Amino acid sequence: MKRVFISYSRTNLPIVRQLVQDLKAIGVEAWYDETLTGGQKWWLNILANIRECDIFVFALSPDSWDSEACKSELSYVSQLGKTILPVLVADGINLNLLPAPLHEIQVTDYRRCDKEAAFALVRSINAAATSSPLPDPLPNPPEVPVSYLSTLKERIETSKTLTAQEQITLVFELETSLKDGRSQNEVRDLLLRLRRRDDLLAKVASNVDAALKGLDTNAPTASHENGGSAAAAARMATEQGRPAGAAASESRYCQQCGTQAPAASKFCASCGAGLQPSGAVKPAPLPMTPATPKASKSRRFLCASGNSSSVIADVKGWLEQQDFDSQQMATEHGGTLLQIKKRGAWRDFVGMSTSLNIVFHQSADTLTVEIGAGKWIDKAAAGTVSLFILWPLAVTAGFGAWEQMKMPDKVFEYIGSRLACK
Repeated sequence: MKRVFISYSRTNLPIVRQLVQDLKAIGVEAWYDETLTGGQKWWLNILANIRECDIFVFALSPDSWDSEACKSELSYVSQLGKTILPVLVADGINLNLLPAPLHEIQVTDYRRCDKEAAFALVRSINAAATSSPLPDPLPNPPEVPVSYLSTLKERIETSKTLTAQEQITLVFELETSLKDGRSQNEVRDLLLRLRRRDDLLAKVASNVDAALKGLDTNAPTASHENGGSAAAAARMATEQGRPAGAAASESRYCQQCGTQAPAASKFCASCGAGLQPSGAVKPAPLPMTPATPKASKSRRFLCASGNSSSVIADVKGWLEQQDFDSQQMATEHGGTLLQIKKRGAWRDFVGMSTSLNIVFHQSADTLTVEIGAGKWIDKAAAGTVSLFILWPLAVTAGFGAWEQMKMPDKVFEYIGSRLACK
């Protein structure tokens, strides 16, 4: 008896179930992941069933062709040398444009789900060649697709780069889970984990920030976790020698990063740490040590590779209109370094050593912009110092002055608005 593995998209589940019934009616053993629970273990189970099958049926549809999981399964079975049988289950596929290995294989049409389609399917399976023995050694198994991860936490913490659609979907699902009764603290923790991802796009980051702000605004004034926040805050204020009502009216400071927060805030908008009533006392600044990382900010934007040069030119022109001098040069890794300094008396206030560096790095359809100092900026200086006379690069010491001007955020905001117009 031939063992059949069926790879499909969940949107095509009704017709796939009918296909499985037709196969079982003639004694063909068919396996498909109808009981999918998700996660690494389930993905390993799928790969094991692919290795054990005699025929790999690819339920061909626009959805399965766009499915990350289906593509991974098809790639793996091709490396194993298994017999592949494409079965058309939906409209919208141009059979003349199918890539390898499907373009070399006769496609069975099962869209009508009638007796004629069932007979054609049976004939194709009976005529399919027997699969060759598994290669030795086996090819490396593909990583678990993001779509197969069962929990939001798994999907957020995946080591794979998240696409723009995956990032947007995660934010939507987190907001939906909150409306469905999920704990605010849990949703906030997941949003912060997503916010810390290096590949997070700027537009998605702004949505995450808005969601965090919404959680902060709607946070309950009393909770069992802190023993009744209003009474606890008043009691703690009294113990610290402050008026009982001070805890509700004065500004707070995050005890973790020192950022000032409004009196009503429950969480730090900068690092996400919870704010305690005792946070009204500004913490002492952390000492600077050689191990302290350099100051920088970075954002990622969706940008076609052909548009990045015009975006950089627009940024440079916009900065010149804001009374900044600038000089531009290429980095050794194909990026662009834009170094700026303010004209006029302002530079006397912050010092000539506080020029600001902006590095643009294009990768596929993503434009990464880093402002301040960092590995790209260091390499940019090293790669161009023999050709250009750079303004002083002691950015770290003066980065706070640029922060006070909100300059990095203004640049990010301009780039975001520039790309939104395209």
